[in-house]
Amino acid sequence: MSSTVGHVRGRVPRWLSGRYTGLTIVLLILSVSSIAIGQTDLRKVIDGVAFSVLLVLAIRIVGQRLRVATVALVVPTLISHWIDHLSDSLVHRIVGLGLATVFLVFLTLVIMFAVFRDETVTFDTIFGAVCAYLLLGVTWGTAYALLVVISPDSLSVSPGLAHASGWGEPISAFTPVLQYYSFTTLATLGYGDVSPLSPGARALSVMEGLAGQLYLAVLVARLVGIHTARALKP
Repeated sequence: MSSTVGHVRGRVPRWLSGRYTGLTIVLLILSVSSIAIGQTDLRKVIDGVAFSVLLVLAIRIVGQRLRVATVALVVPTLISHWIDHLSDSLVHRIVGLGLATVFLVFLTLVIMFAVFRDETVTFDTIFGAVCAYLLLGVTWGTAYALLVVISPDSLSVSPGLAHASGWGEPISAFTPVLQYYSFTTLATLGYGDVSPLSPGARALSVMEGLAGQLYLAVLVARLVGIHTARALKP
């Protein structure tokens, strides 16, 4: 039996068994579903399950030294996330979004440091780099959600986009307009259909645009440096 299991594992593509593969897939689901799925109830179920899976996967990804801290963040975040689905309390929503933002910032930094610390470029390194970039977008989208819950007039959404995306429904970590705005800001596309009005919203938007560009620049420089160092080795 053990030899059969080992044989099956050996046939699994290397990229599928990587450290960050599962998390990257979950983040892609969150990024796409929160924007592309128009049916509100279905989207909320998918987002809730995907975010729960992300929280569990985070415990597996981090090293032993950070596992206790990760669990300490995951447990209250998971509980508050599902309480928010069952309660309309503003306090619960603020606490849940705050915990989700803190957890996502923590996970993003952990993965970024791990990727930049790698001395060789592997499938795992590439998936980790993609994972960190997607996390930047999801994290800022959650931060915008927290900001809008606290200060509803922080963002101005064009009437057409508001009507098409269901803007005005209760805000969650993966509200379509906010995730859409986050990723367009991260990629510095700037369509102009969402505008930051408050100083906090403008500050977050500028920080995200800078973070997206700096991340890509530093990542490319790091990968080129690793490749050059390997090429120069005797």
